[in-house]
Amino acid sequence: MVKIVDKTKSTEENILVAAREVFMKKGFSAARMCDIAHEANINPALLHYYFRKKDKLFDIIFKQESNQFHANILSILKSDLPFFEKVRQVIDADIKKISVTPYIPMFILNEMHNNPSRNEQYAAAIPQQKEVFSVFIRLVEQEQKAGRIRQVCPKQFVISLFGMIMFPFLAQPMIQASLEVNQLQFNQIMEDRIQFIYDFFKKSLQIA
Repeated sequence: MVKIVDKTKSTEENILVAAREVFMKKGFSAARMCDIAHEANINPALLHYYFRKKDKLFDIIFKQESNQFHANILSILKSDLPFFEKVRQVIDADIKKISVTPYIPMFILNEMHNNPSRNEQYAAAIPQQKEVFSVFIRLVEQEQKAGRIRQVCPKQFVISLFGMIMFPFLAQPMIQASLEVNQLQFNQIMEDRIQFIYDFFKKSLQIA
């Protein structure tokens, strides 16, 4: 099959699009430069001219995908909205984002598990995600200090919140098989989960 290349994009942009497809399908270890050249419909020598090493290509793709995952979360957390409204919007934005691109969290986690020697490099490549956690933790601490929510461990709160959001997507095949639901029904469960998670955390944090 002849690969269709977007002629409105530069050669470098087309290489990045092709690399993204190959890395998403095969992961870093199994992907080869010749696979990327084939996907981009270019000569391998031209690929090496633009990107000498697979590591450089992967680092660009990993950073793009990782930062994209929480692209809107920081703007929500840094807004003037009340705390619980921020929590609601974070849940809504994250679930809707993952529903459209469910492969992103799995791709990130797989690479961090499969290549632990690169974890420090990965962490440096995803500053937005690190900032999301630190800003969220500070917000919880501020709300506690002001007496508006009960005392909880801020780190546990943030871990639990994102864990409740991401786990169903990471375990989707198992959940669908266990609950005997199809893709459409799973999508509806995740849509309903936005309100469920919000109510769960609001009730757990409210001062009686």
